[in-house]
Amino acid sequence: MELILLRHPVVAAPAGICYGQADLPAREPLEPPPAQVLQALPGPVDALWTSPLRRARVLAEALAATLGCPPREDARWMELHFGAWEGHPWSAIDRAESDPWADDPEHRAPPGGETLAALRARVHAAMDALAATRLQRVLVVAHAGPIRVALARARGQAATEALAQPLAFGGLTVLRHDGQGWSQAA
Repeated sequence: MELILLRHPVVAAPAGICYGQADLPAREPLEPPPAQVLQALPGPVDALWTSPLRRARVLAEALAATLGCPPREDARWMELHFGAWEGHPWSAIDRAESDPWADDPEHRAPPGGETLAALRARVHAAMDALAATRLQRVLVVAHAGPIRVALARARGQAATEALAQPLAFGGLTVLRHDGQGWSQAA
């Protein structure tokens, strides 16, 4: 099975804003445009899944007709929940709160948010559910956090190792499941 992870388009928000699960819209026109995303796909897909957040859903809906797949929402592909920090500039978040979280995101959560361990658990569950299907190629429109967690799993890394992995808006990450485990496609 091939799992194609697509990061949502550019968000309509000022730079430097913490927006994990805040349901912000994508900037219009979509960047990158859906036609460009379609050209980058490695081939036809059997199913299309999306995070329910608007910035992901709008791209999935724009791709659906051409792909011949209605988008199905799965909240497990949502971004990390930053709790009380959502919608605030990173520069305005008290370092006394953010530094301990940044030192151990695996076990510490932003106030009212979730840990990296919780994100990893839900993303792995979503990946396992897809691997258990008979689908050959699945496209998921998601966010940087879940994609990094999935990539870390395919590489056999700790999730924290993938946090700095650069991921372009509209960028593709292709993973494969061979019946035994996950790997990154070459």
